[in-house]
Amino acid sequence: MRLALFGATGRAGGAILRESRAAGHDVYALARSPGSLGRDDPHVTAIAGDVRDTAAAGRVIDGADAVVSAVGGTQPGNPAVLRQGTASILAAMRRHGARRLIVIQGFHLPFPGDPQNAGAAAMRAMLRLWNRHLSADTYRMAEVLSQSDLDWTLIRMPRLTAGPLGEGYRTGLLSLGPWSSVTTGQVGHFTLSCLAAGGFVREAPMIATARLRHRRAAEVPSAAPGAAGPVGATGWERP
Repeated sequence: MRLALFGATGRAGGAILRESRAAGHDVYALARSPGSLGRDDPHVTAIAGDVRDTAAAGRVIDGADAVVSAVGGTQPGNPAVLRQGTASILAAMRRHGARRLIVIQGFHLPFPGDPQNAGAAAMRAMLRLWNRHLSADTYRMAEVLSQSDLDWTLIRMPRLTAGPLGEGYRTGLLSLGPWSSVTTGQVGHFTLSCLAAGGFVREAPMIATARLRHRRAAEVPSAAPGAAGPVGATGWERP
């Protein structure tokens, strides 16, 4: 598979890059400062550019079988990089005939059917206090994505920690909060599982490391990626 990757220099994007290469995929990555990205790997092509530039996005999307965006937070002086970047990716995908897109973002983004737990509400409030521009930009990004007719999946994650796949993770509509976490290895594994299985199209599954009491349940053991059922109603809603 040829994969177009945005945000490859970040923690989530880097994990997806590593997982993709371990699976034998060719990766074309767009980054503002590629640095040594792909320097020692002939199957990784790094292209310098800004995700908000549709022509630059198109250079990595052209010929891709799937697209993954793990673009990070709002840049200083530009409070709309996520919305603009996602719109640019969608436009480039339509131009080049690509349909499959996975976007990585936070679980604070609400979708129909989500548990109405206090932890999610607390996380939204904390994010607004920490960076109200980033918070607003993520909501606008989700709105742009949910209105697209392409085959998108929005993977919503809690606090991201460096770590391997480990013993297992859960996906679906989860009751998460500021205490929840997921490892980079788990995010990379689930992303590639969604691409391989074709699951969660136009849905927004959450992902989190399995708590001890869940590890015997059949939520999503790491040995069976993509085993979770549909997450329910789709569509985005502003809180």
